[in-house]
Amino acid sequence: MPQGKVKEYDSDRGYGSIIDSETGQQITVYANYIRLQDRNNLKKGQDVWYETEKNRHENWAINVRISEKT
Repeated sequence: MPQGKVKEYDSDRGYGSIIDSETGQQITVYANYIRLQDRNNLKKGQDVWYETEKNRHENWAINVRISEKT
């Protein structure tokens, strides 16, 4: 499962981006693909695990989870 770091996330708009740790590629993430407990939100700089899904011309991060080391 790929690992990355949250570049930015706007909880009011429900989307943001993750930078892949291995490739440096920016990947879009939407609120409905985030798997967090207790109504937490992603925060800039958090380490995350995720899967990718090809959607039109870009990859989206899905099943996003905060890494244990954060």
